[in-house]
Amino acid sequence: MEEEDTIELIDYLRVVWKWKWMIILVTLGCMITAGVISLKMPRIYQVSMMIEPGAINLDPGGRPIYLDSPLNIKSKIDSQAYNRKISKILNADPKELNLGFKTIQPGNSNTLKISLEANDTSRSIQALSTLFHELVKEYQHYVDSRKSELDQKIAMNERQINVSAGEKKYLEKEINTMEANTNRIIEERNMLIKKGGKNPDKLSLLIYSNIIQQNMAHNNDLNRQLGWIMVKIERMKSEIETLKIEKESIENIKLIQKPQSSLYPIKPKKKLNVMLAFVTGFFISIFLAFLLEYLQKMRITTKISPSTSQTPSAEE
Repeated sequence: MEEEDTIELIDYLRVVWKWKWMIILVTLGCMITAGVISLKMPRIYQVSMMIEPGAINLDPGGRPIYLDSPLNIKSKIDSQAYNRKISKILNADPKELNLGFKTIQPGNSNTLKISLEANDTSRSIQALSTLFHELVKEYQHYVDSRKSELDQKIAMNERQINVSAGEKKYLEKEINTMEANTNRIIEERNMLIKKGGKNPDKLSLLIYSNIIQQNMAHNNDLNRQLGWIMVKIERMKSEIETLKIEKESIENIKLIQKPQSSLYPIKPKKKLNVMLAFVTGFFISIFLAFLLEYLQKMRITTKISPSTSQTPSAEE
């Protein structure tokens, strides 16, 4: 069995060796043809840009809340939602412009890579720039709405600060009046004590003492209210600063990488085409070799068969 298998393998190799020049020529022909066609094909470049959704808010954990998810933006671009607008802005035929945007989200990042494949790189750069401006225009009202909301909160806090500042001023005036009144009563009490000598008017002294205690208690209450108002004003000022920082951090869609073309054409892939032509040509030539060998054997068998069939008739 092993001997038969060895003989069959040798037979195959003999066929290949017999038709080696045909195999070489067919393979070389396919490779040269693929190389010539690849050289004549137009050079296709990849033009790409990188974008990232802007943040309009922060969650309780301090993480940014984006205008829109990268996946949703990708689905809009892939559905050709902007192609008609871009063609109209660039004043070009959509078929000639060939807006076959390819959008990918690298890894788990929030960025999107948008690319076009075309031989006219300047036109593709214009198309990508126009797409970016259309995205910015679409999401601008979200940005404006969020900024307007923050402006309203800032204005409301500023109004409350003005009201609290008025209350603070009133309390400070009341405290000063109360302290002046208390000091005046204390002086009057001291004069009464001095004038009475060893037998002062105890009832008057008691009245003075009660008034002084009441004034001091009221003054302490006013100071507590003033402290609360000052804390409230500082808290609102701090909140205003936080709101201002939050407002400054609001961004529309960001352009991470400007539209730019690849340095070298991505198509045609000459080396790959020639390698595929080599493999294809080699297998086709092998098939042709065995086919020609089979046809040759069939022709020889056909010539031999009539002669063998006539031999018995001659002997008779």
